[in-house]
Amino acid sequence: MTTNDSMVTSTDGNAPPLFLRVQYEVPDLAGCGNSAEEDEQTQTQATITTQSFDTSNCPAATIGLPPSVEPVKPDPGDYSYSGMHDHGPLPPPKEGGQFAQIIGFVNAAKKASDKYLTEVIEKEKKHAPPGGTSEANQQHKRKRK
Repeated sequence: MTTNDSMVTSTDGNAPPLFLRVQYEVPDLAGCGNSAEEDEQTQTQATITTQSFDTSNCPAATIGLPPSVEPVKPDPGDYSYSGMHDHGPLPPPKEGGQFAQIIGFVNAAKKASDKYLTEVIEKEKKHAPPGGTSEANQQHKRKRK
Protein backbone atom coordinates (compact mmCIF):
# COMPACT_ATOMS: atom_id res chain seq x y z
CA MET A 1 0.00 0.00 0.00
CA THR A 2 1.30 3.45 -0.85
CA THR A 3 -0.12 6.74 0.33
CA ASN A 4 0.84 10.20 -0.78
CA ASP A 5 0.40 13.48 1.02
CA SER A 6 1.19 16.59 -0.89
CA MET A 7 0.94 20.22 0.02
CA VAL A 8 0.79 22.72 -2.80
CA THR A 9 1.02 26.29 -1.61
CA SER A 10 2.74 29.47 -2.60
CA THR A 11 6.34 30.13 -1.67
CA ASP A 12 5.75 33.83 -1.00
CA GLY A 13 6.22 33.40 2.76
CA ASN A 14 2.50 33.59 3.61
CA ALA A 15 1.91 29.86 3.27
CA PRO A 16 3.75 26.67 4.23
CA PRO A 17 6.46 25.48 1.78
CA LEU A 18 5.89 22.81 -0.86
CA PHE A 19 6.62 19.17 -0.06
CA LEU A 20 5.68 15.62 -1.03
CA ARG A 21 5.59 12.75 1.45
CA VAL A 22 5.31 9.10 0.39
CA GLN A 23 4.55 6.27 2.80
CA TYR A 24 4.92 2.58 1.96
CA GLU A 25 3.33 -0.19 3.99
CA VAL A 26 4.93 -3.47 2.94
CA PRO A 27 3.77 -6.71 4.58
CA ASP A 28 6.60 -8.71 6.14
CA LEU A 29 7.48 -11.98 4.46
CA ALA A 30 4.96 -14.76 5.12
CA GLY A 31 5.63 -18.44 4.92
CA CYS A 32 6.74 -19.16 8.47
CA GLY A 33 3.91 -21.59 9.15
CA ASN A 34 3.72 -25.26 8.21
CA SER A 35 0.94 -24.74 5.69
CA ALA A 36 -0.68 -22.02 3.64
CA GLU A 37 -3.71 -22.21 5.94
CA GLU A 38 -1.54 -21.44 8.99
CA ASP A 39 0.09 -18.55 7.10
CA GLU A 40 -3.32 -17.06 6.27
CA GLN A 41 -4.38 -17.26 9.92
CA THR A 42 -1.20 -15.58 11.16
CA GLN A 43 -1.59 -11.86 11.68
CA THR A 44 0.63 -10.13 9.13
CA GLN A 45 3.12 -7.53 10.34
CA ALA A 46 4.09 -4.68 8.05
CA THR A 47 7.08 -2.41 7.63
CA ILE A 48 6.17 1.25 7.19
CA THR A 49 8.65 3.46 5.38
CA THR A 50 8.16 7.20 4.89
CA GLN A 51 10.09 9.36 2.44
CA SER A 52 9.84 13.16 2.26
CA PHE A 53 10.75 15.37 -0.67
CA ASP A 54 11.09 19.15 -0.37
CA THR A 55 13.29 21.99 -1.58
CA SER A 56 16.11 20.87 0.73
CA ASN A 57 16.58 17.54 -1.10
CA CYS A 58 15.02 18.01 -4.57
CA PRO A 59 15.86 20.49 -7.30
CA ALA A 60 13.11 22.03 -9.40
CA ALA A 61 12.57 20.20 -12.69
CA THR A 62 13.46 21.67 -16.04
CA ILE A 63 10.17 22.10 -17.88
CA GLY A 64 11.35 22.98 -21.39
CA LEU A 65 14.26 21.85 -23.51
CA PRO A 66 17.85 22.38 -22.40
CA PRO A 67 19.48 25.39 -24.13
CA SER A 68 21.50 23.26 -26.58
CA VAL A 69 18.55 21.15 -27.81
CA GLU A 70 16.62 22.19 -30.91
CA PRO A 71 12.82 21.64 -31.07
CA VAL A 72 11.83 18.65 -33.22
CA LYS A 73 8.47 17.07 -34.00
CA PRO A 74 8.04 14.04 -31.70
CA ASP A 75 7.39 10.52 -32.90
CA PRO A 76 3.76 9.32 -32.82
CA GLY A 77 2.88 8.25 -29.27
CA ASP A 78 5.68 10.31 -27.67
CA TYR A 79 4.02 12.81 -25.35
CA SER A 80 7.14 14.34 -23.81
CA TYR A 81 7.81 18.03 -24.38
CA SER A 82 9.63 18.43 -27.69
CA GLY A 83 9.29 22.17 -28.31
CA MET A 84 7.48 21.52 -31.59
CA HIS A 85 3.83 21.28 -32.55
CA ASP A 86 2.30 20.07 -35.82
CA HIS A 87 2.35 23.63 -37.15
CA GLY A 88 5.74 24.83 -35.91
CA PRO A 89 7.74 25.59 -32.78
CA LEU A 90 6.07 26.16 -29.43
CA PRO A 91 6.93 29.15 -27.27
CA PRO A 92 9.29 28.12 -24.45
CA PRO A 93 7.46 27.21 -21.23
CA LYS A 94 7.90 29.21 -18.06
CA GLU A 95 10.74 27.72 -16.02
CA GLY A 96 10.83 27.57 -12.25
CA GLY A 97 7.95 28.22 -9.89
CA GLN A 98 5.66 25.86 -8.05
CA PHE A 99 4.90 23.47 -10.89
CA ALA A 100 8.59 22.95 -11.66
CA GLN A 101 9.19 22.24 -7.97
CA ILE A 102 6.28 19.77 -7.79
CA ILE A 103 7.50 17.99 -10.94
CA GLY A 104 10.96 17.78 -9.33
CA PHE A 105 9.42 16.21 -6.20
CA VAL A 106 7.46 13.68 -8.26
CA ASN A 107 10.53 12.75 -10.34
CA ALA A 108 12.61 12.24 -7.17
CA ALA A 109 9.78 10.25 -5.53
CA LYS A 110 9.50 7.98 -8.57
CA LYS A 111 13.25 7.25 -8.55
CA ALA A 112 13.19 6.60 -4.79
CA SER A 113 10.09 4.39 -5.13
CA ASP A 114 11.68 2.33 -7.90
CA LYS A 115 14.82 1.83 -5.80
CA TYR A 116 12.91 0.98 -2.60
CA LEU A 117 10.49 -1.45 -4.23
CA THR A 118 13.29 -3.15 -6.17
CA GLU A 119 15.07 -3.74 -2.85
CA VAL A 120 11.85 -5.20 -1.38
CA ILE A 121 11.40 -7.54 -4.37
CA GLU A 122 15.04 -8.67 -4.25
CA LYS A 123 14.74 -9.34 -0.50
CA GLU A 124 11.58 -11.43 -1.09
CA LYS A 125 13.33 -13.41 -3.83
CA LYS A 126 16.31 -14.03 -1.56
CA HIS A 127 14.16 -15.32 1.31
CA ALA A 128 11.71 -17.33 -0.80
CA PRO A 129 11.91 -21.08 -0.16
CA PRO A 130 13.16 -23.10 -3.15
CA GLY A 131 10.19 -24.48 -5.05
CA GLY A 132 7.78 -22.82 -2.64
CA THR A 133 6.78 -20.13 -5.05
CA SER A 134 5.36 -22.54 -7.61
CA GLU A 135 3.23 -24.21 -4.91
CA ALA A 136 1.98 -20.83 -3.76
CA ASN A 137 1.18 -19.90 -7.37
CA GLN A 138 -0.79 -23.13 -7.82
CA GLN A 139 -2.81 -22.43 -4.65
CA HIS A 140 -3.44 -18.86 -5.81
CA LYS A 141 -4.66 -20.08 -9.22
CA ARG A 142 -7.03 -22.58 -7.55
CA LYS A 143 -8.50 -19.82 -5.38
CA ARG A 144 -9.08 -17.58 -8.41
CA LYS A 145 -11.11 -20.23 -10.27
